[in-house]
Amino acid sequence: MIDPGSRYLTVTGLKKYFPLRKGVFRRTVGHVRAVDDVSFFINKGETLGLVGESGCGKTTTGRSLLHLLQPTEGRIFFDGQDVGELQRTKPKLLRREMQIIFQDPYGSLNPRMIVRDIVGEAVLHHGVCSADELDDYVCGILSRSGLLPEHRFRYPHEFSGGQRQRIGIARALALKPRFIVCDEPVSALDVSVQSQVLNLLDDLRKEMNLTYLFISHDLSVVRHISDRVAVMYLGKLVEMAAKKAFFAAPLHPYTQALLAAIPLPEPSKKRARAPLEGDVPSPVNPPEGCRFHPRCPHAMERCGREEPPFVDVGGDRFVACFLHVEA
Repeated sequence: MIDPGSRYLTVTGLKKYFPLRKGVFRRTVGHVRAVDDVSFFINKGETLGLVGESGCGKTTTGRSLLHLLQPTEGRIFFDGQDVGELQRTKPKLLRREMQIIFQDPYGSLNPRMIVRDIVGEAVLHHGVCSADELDDYVCGILSRSGLLPEHRFRYPHEFSGGQRQRIGIARALALKPRFIVCDEPVSALDVSVQSQVLNLLDDLRKEMNLTYLFISHDLSVVRHISDRVAVMYLGKLVEMAAKKAFFAAPLHPYTQALLAAIPLPEPSKKRARAPLEGDVPSPVNPPEGCRFHPRCPHAMERCGREEPPFVDVGGDRFVACFLHVEA
């Protein structure tokens, strides 16, 4: 049972802006607010699912946690340590403790390297084992990831998409990290293979006492693997709750719309709510007030003027909506 008071990873006021440049002198004329003042926490040993429409800032959030993208503002604390400070003073320690599984199993692997080198390169660099022990070490990691020892001598093009993603998982596990960002790790895979990879990730989490941030746009996948769920819209978090409460009674209108968009297995049944209409506004010039109000069926006058705070409404359940929050 996860202790709700154990804040293994804490993110406060995270922002990531990308400059827009124009003209001969490449002057900055604006910013893409990919992540705009996001705060959340992840408990030790759990999986937090981060969901939202494409372009809402999910991947940017995950990469900013690991400082693969330098945050514009905000602080990240991992097991009591400031990640920004670690990146400046002990970058090798940060890389060992925090890893990522990328979305694309094809583009994330070097086609000119055999699997032994892909998985073992960082192992030697960080001194996890000696060169003489590397072969046995890589075989152990591959076996744990559902691959065969003889696969270590093959190139990425010799594998299927599911096997390539298992290589990506093995590479992430090679340094024995404690926290892993899973950036849509099954979205490029067939449905039959998705379940295998999801079960593998869940087994590894329990076996190795890992903590995950699981990024996905597929709510059925998130429901299967996550302990808690956070919803992102246009660079902002709008709701965060335990999985059971999230799916049983969503509070934010955007969350309700996401759940209403899930296809029903029986065509004769109809949803109680209509799915959202319209597109996500541009992150370059987001709406004033609540960013969801132009598409919200419950929008009030104040929603266009004021931005609702992201606050705890009880039981570690957070929401940013004036229907549930007084500001």
